[in-house]
Amino acid sequence: MNNVFNRDMLRAISVMIGYIIGVGMFGLPFVVAQGGIVPFLVFIIFFGGVQYFQHMIYANMVLVTSAYHRLPGYAGVYLGTTGKNIVFAAKMVGNCGALLAYIIIIGIFLNQLLSPVFGGSEFLYSTIVFLFAAGVVYFGINTIARVETIMSGLLILVVLFIIIKGRVAIDISNYHILDWKYMLIPYGATLMALDGNGSIPIVVKLLKKNPSRVKQAVRIGTLLPIIITVFFTLTIVGISGATTTPDALVGIKQILNNGVILFSLIFGVLSMTTSILLVTEAVRETLWWDYKVNKNLAWALAVFTPYSLFLFGIRNLTEVISFAGGVAGGLSAIMLLLIFRNMKAKKHNLRIFKWQTPNYIIYFFIFLFVLGMCYEIYYFLIN
Repeated sequence: MNNVFNRDMLRAISVMIGYIIGVGMFGLPFVVAQGGIVPFLVFIIFFGGVQYFQHMIYANMVLVTSAYHRLPGYAGVYLGTTGKNIVFAAKMVGNCGALLAYIIIIGIFLNQLLSPVFGGSEFLYSTIVFLFAAGVVYFGINTIARVETIMSGLLILVVLFIIIKGRVAIDISNYHILDWKYMLIPYGATLMALDGNGSIPIVVKLLKKNPSRVKQAVRIGTLLPIIITVFFTLTIVGISGATTTPDALVGIKQILNNGVILFSLIFGVLSMTTSILLVTEAVRETLWWDYKVNKNLAWALAVFTPYSLFLFGIRNLTEVISFAGGVAGGLSAIMLLLIFRNMKAKKHNLRIFKWQTPNYIIYFFIFLFVLGMCYEIYYFLIN
């Protein structure tokens, strides 16, 4: 093993887990309760493989490029200015949408957890955690990595507790196989729930651009959230069925005992907090590294833009998650695949890939993402 899981490796894996497990996962039970178990399992298996492939593409790109960037900057290197600006627009919509969703849901969880004792409102608790996240991100990557190592470990323990305690309340009749009308609804939420691209530059940096260690961290950091997401989603849907709420946890309050609800809400707060730190850092570094915005101004734009949207009243959790995942996430995925197509033209660029992917497979995936984006836009407009 030879110190395979040393401090830097554990931090890198924790960063990926903390980034991936977040608001997308909490949005899944609600859409799965509508669309059915079969679409969910198909989407989770398919997108699990696709996201792993994307994470590897991104990690490889960071390894072979001399300067550190975020995805828009790498798109500029491999696709030119137009590609850079398209990715920038996609990532800003996706990341700000994700941060807005965190702000919405974290207020719900903390209000349920703390208001019986301290009073207050959802707005107040959202603001408190927003200020905490802003402070941590201001002090940079090492502070984030240390916080993630602790919080991701607690997060895994809490989700195991929910699954173990919640299994006795699962009713098989709450699972339905398929609803043709809503079968595509889990698409955007599933894509968002498994997206860990924003954590990749931090992972590579923590592991000092060591290809074998980066590959191992990406593999573990992608697989564990998939497993956790599947068990969490099936547990929540099995407990609450048709009464599943958009935030997942409030809907099981009347069914499980107070101890389980307490730990469930703690889990929600932990996962939201870890994710909001990493997504905010991704936005800040995109502006700072790739568009040369002053470091402090980039921080201010990253933390206050989504909070401003929250203040303006954009608070429909399901629509925010689905649009950010399906449209912005789909567009980012397409650009990553195009970058990979260009990179593999030079074999020395493929540091952590042992296989050559034919272009027709890349174009097939692009076609599927285009279809998914069209569906999400259509669904958003008719609702």
